[in-house]
Amino acid sequence: MTENIKLPRKLSEEREQPPPQRPSHADVIENLDRWANSPELQPPVSSDTKPARTTRTLRNR
Repeated sequence: MTENIKLPRKLSEEREQPPPQRPSHADVIENLDRWANSPELQPPVSSDTKPARTTRTLRNR
């Protein structure tokens, strides 16, 4: 049998945990509305509905 037995460390001997690298859930929830309402993430406009802005086409010149 082995005479040297390695016991688990005590909590007092544990090193302090590093700060988390990912944003917290609270930060994500706070910014969710801003991200969701950004112009790049708006749903595509179908051809059945009129777009909110009118765009100038080559025919209208």
